[in-house]
Amino acid sequence: MQTEIEIKFFVTSNIQESLSNFLNSLEIISSEQVRLSNVYFDTPKLDLRRLDMGLRIRRSDQFSEQTIKCRGQVVGGLHARPEYNAPVSGDLPTLSAFPDAIWPSLTVRDEIQSTLVAQFSTDFLRRHWLIAFEGAQIELAWDRGEIVGTLGRTDIDELELELKSGEARALFGLAARLAELGGVRLGAQSKAQRGYRLAGLGKPLAAQPLPDVGGLDGKACITLGLQLWQHHEQLWLECEDEERPLALQGMLQGCDLVVEAAENLAPVPAWLPALRGQQRLLAEAGEERLSALLHGTDLVGLQLAIAAWLHLDA
Repeated sequence: MQTEIEIKFFVTSNIQESLSNFLNSLEIISSEQVRLSNVYFDTPKLDLRRLDMGLRIRRSDQFSEQTIKCRGQVVGGLHARPEYNAPVSGDLPTLSAFPDAIWPSLTVRDEIQSTLVAQFSTDFLRRHWLIAFEGAQIELAWDRGEIVGTLGRTDIDELELELKSGEARALFGLAARLAELGGVRLGAQSKAQRGYRLAGLGKPLAAQPLPDVGGLDGKACITLGLQLWQHHEQLWLECEDEERPLALQGMLQGCDLVVEAAENLAPVPAWLPALRGQQRLLAEAGEERLSALLHGTDLVGLQLAIAAWLHLDA
């Protein structure tokens, strides 16, 4: 078992030249390009999704591998999930290849095995570089392709930074430098989450209520506030025009929650003044300006700083 720790960005404009220059400034240990085909599985009743598990078979010209990802956490674009990998030879995953301890019971595992079906697929070209940075080894992967489900297809254009060895502080440091290039924003949604929706099996994005934070400490409140903010940011970018005021309201509520919790900490986090400034800009911006703000380097850098504080310093 390994815990996958990665930061995901969605690419929003042409970054080919700026990324090439960025890579030229770094110590590259190795680089590779590979075509990856992935099929995701669940039961018709979505038993794996209810267990917060994701199951896929990934194939390339060199290998075939089955992977199951277990319950994890996504905060500020940082994805941390335990995952297990095993070779596979057939068209269906073999769940007995994974540890018994990850299942509620072996009976549940065997029931899931008996009804597994393919739900959606992804196909993309992955260009990846192994980078030495501040004593760590970090893989930067650029995935470009598509997700295909029964309801249609959507493009994949993502950058992922995954910590292979070393300290997570280096991962955030490299992510901050990458964000400064522009043309990217933090991604809280995995390919699997998007695929379930395209397969007609996931809940559509919708506004969420303000969470009850009674009795929670400051770190927990900031975590929930950041999640609420980023959820409604994604909703604003995807929803119809008439739904955008509600999405903006959710973003601002998330910001408010983070600000209120941070103000009660001693010492207050270094990112608090920048958050107050971005909060004011979001509240005052018209629709065109708001879109630019959501794709701007200042906002992306701020969200990364909050996520780094939550993960490293709090």
